[in-house]
Amino acid sequence: MPGAQSFAVETRSPSRVVRELEVARARVPRAVGALVFTCGAVAGELSTLGRELARAMPGLPMLLVPGAGVLSERGEIEGESAATGMVWAGGRAEVLSVRASSADEAGEGLARALGDQSAQTTPTALVFLRPEQLTPSSLEPLADARVTPHLFGGGTVGVDPVTVDARGEVRAGRAAALLLRGVSPPVLRSSPACRLLMPLRTISETRGALVTQIEGEPALDVLTSVGESLAGQPLVFAVLSDGDSGDGRPDVMVRAVQGVDPVRRGLLVSDEVREGSKIAFAIRDPKEAKSDLEAAARDALRQSAGAQPRFGIYVNCAGRGSGLYGASDVDTKILRARFGDMPLAGANSSFEIAPYRGRASLQLYTGVIALFSAPS
Repeated sequence: MPGAQSFAVETRSPSRVVRELEVARARVPRAVGALVFTCGAVAGELSTLGRELARAMPGLPMLLVPGAGVLSERGEIEGESAATGMVWAGGRAEVLSVRASSADEAGEGLARALGDQSAQTTPTALVFLRPEQLTPSSLEPLADARVTPHLFGGGTVGVDPVTVDARGEVRAGRAAALLLRGVSPPVLRSSPACRLLMPLRTISETRGALVTQIEGEPALDVLTSVGESLAGQPLVFAVLSDGDSGDGRPDVMVRAVQGVDPVRRGLLVSDEVREGSKIAFAIRDPKEAKSDLEAAARDALRQSAGAQPRFGIYVNCAGRGSGLYGASDVDTKILRARFGDMPLAGANSSFEIAPYRGRASLQLYTGVIALFSAPS
């Protein structure tokens, strides 16, 4: 890809964000698209920002995303009004916006729109949806065969994502997507911020979303056993897995334990549980989060076939950051140590979307890395 440039700015002013993006664009000849991630007060004026960007940079498709924080290769910004973003050259970009009254309707509408736009092609799709009432099943339409397999993204915070298309039309909708064509698919890796309290074990019996037995033992008894040694009352999650990710790390999904069935001695987890798949219980852990992200970044670079990526997008759960580590910039320092000065932009999200078993799936407490290299 001929070039890419990121920017980062702490400001409450949409006009200041426009100026910063203009500076970034001036450094990238023949720019084809832009991403803008926002948080704080400036995120509350996302439609205003979209209109100002449309006037300042006509013909440039853009996706504007509100998050709990923003990040770049320079570091992470939390608790302030700020924006980061990316502009790049090479390939083609287009945006789409979906208005919907519910999360399920948004997922279905986004899948239809992506299917129509993808046709017989497989573009890369960066998607964002509002989190209210969203469940894993809301994303099931995105795993349809007609939708591109190169899909990742996350959940917004506060307001709808906004798109600016090549005609300058500004739209806000419950779901939005940026499609990239004519570029090689990104290398995607996800990294949960969890420490397993036990080895992954086989689910031997389920009742819908209820896990009743793990290798013949009541699921509630397994959870009670592994939780006895925990100090305090940390939030315990269920980690589901169906195999290896290909880099020696298990391919996993993190899910909340939503309730217990004392009669069946079962645990209510998710409609995604099935007999024969693996499960373990886990807690958030900063040491394991750092170690796994380092491994994911290392493998992502290895999978880039030795070519230094041109730019990266990092969707990071709002439950990570300083709230997890007790310090700022931990995740971005890990990425910078691996990728150097590569332009990077992203947001702290309410949930994440990344491949699991080859399907677009909802993730929690996870960092999602996307590395973009040369045009296809």
